[in-house]
Amino acid sequence: MRSWLAILVTLAACRDKQFERLAAIKTDVCACKTVSCAEQAMKRVPDDPITSTHRTQVIARDMLDCLAKLHAAERPTTDPDAENATPEPAPPAPPTLPPPASAPRTAAPASVKPP
Repeated sequence: MRSWLAILVTLAACRDKQFERLAAIKTDVCACKTVSCAEQAMKRVPDDPITSTHRTQVIARDMLDCLAKLHAAERPTTDPDAENATPEPAPPAPPTLPPPASAPRTAAPASVKPP
């Protein structure tokens, strides 16, 4: 009975160390501003098998969510309308001209008879 208790304590300690290590890596990944920084932090995830628990799965999901957000932020847009979404500066208004002066009224020539 004591041997089982010793094994369980040892395994629990290993799991806590794995969890703490994954939590530290997750913090680094989510603190990154670029994909390359996050990928460098992800390389620190140990290659040896990690005990799959609810806690480790949550940490892994959070790491991947942070990495996915960085990838989405750096991905160029393929929407052709996105270029038009930013308003272009309006062309300058044409200069306003003063109203034309009215032509002076003149009398009809004397040789022309009114109808």
